[in-house]
Amino acid sequence: MKKTLKDRLFSASTFRGLLSIALIVALVWNIDRSELASAFSAVSATAFLVLVIIDLLLRLLSAYRWHVLFVGLHKSSPLMEITRISFIASFLGQALPGVIGVEALRIYGLAKASGDTAAAFASVVADRIFGLLSLVLVIFAGLIVGPQSLKEMVLVPAVASLVVLSLIVFLMMNSYSRRWFLGLMPVPLREKIEHWISDVFSCLDRYKNQPFVLIYSLALSILFQVLRVVLFFSAALVLGESPSFVFFLALVPIVMFAALLPISIGGLGVREASLVVLFSHFDVMDSAQSFIVAILVFVSGLASLVPGAWFYVAQRKEIREMADQV
Repeated sequence: MKKTLKDRLFSASTFRGLLSIALIVALVWNIDRSELASAFSAVSATAFLVLVIIDLLLRLLSAYRWHVLFVGLHKSSPLMEITRISFIASFLGQALPGVIGVEALRIYGLAKASGDTAAAFASVVADRIFGLLSLVLVIFAGLIVGPQSLKEMVLVPAVASLVVLSLIVFLMMNSYSRRWFLGLMPVPLREKIEHWISDVFSCLDRYKNQPFVLIYSLALSILFQVLRVVLFFSAALVLGESPSFVFFLALVPIVMFAALLPISIGGLGVREASLVVLFSHFDVMDSAQSFIVAILVFVSGLASLVPGAWFYVAQRKEIREMADQV
């Protein structure tokens, strides 16, 4: 029997979920449980609350960056509405991983609120590109201050990532590649969505004449990545450790880049394994403490989604209808 797209998505989601569980179990199995318990006992409720607040600030900063990009295309852009959509999409992305795409929910929610689907789509694409670009740039900054052995390990993949990302942006903004892309589509599909795609490309082209929006968005994106490093560093301080911030600046962006690989649920397992391996290899912290740092960041991220849960409950019927359309 031929599998439907929904069946394939469910199978992929199941595989990713199993991989996340397997990686977490493997880590716990290979780390001394008494060391894990000792590290975890050092965490106080107050210190954990600080991590949640930092994560909340990150989510608000992310929503504000998206707001800046959307304002460049659509002058009427309520910041509170974009913030609400961001929190709801992130919450549903965690509650229903692999079932509803976070980006799809963001696009649909903003398109419905603004009445401008093309601008909503283009702003989310730009937001994602700036997120990836800033992450790669911070990785390069980390390589400059990090140990020489890290440069030998990561420089080639980092350069390759920057080249690929730059090529994607070039192809998106080039008229010849756009026509080639449209030419690859089946004629019925092309005739159906060509006008909409042209509107999206037109929105992306408008960014060319807004250097301030682009520079400001990139600056916000870099600030976001640095604050995410601060979140991990703060989690280490919560455990009573005092490692060098330089190592966190060098290693955490690499961990977050690895977590973007679409092989696990929200990076769970990949993020923890990468952090443990890198921190242990460079003697930043031992395995138990590195694992607890990663778990603290993950759990604080879940706790910071409480506003998203509240928004969802308050507008559950409307959001369910929205999700059905995605």
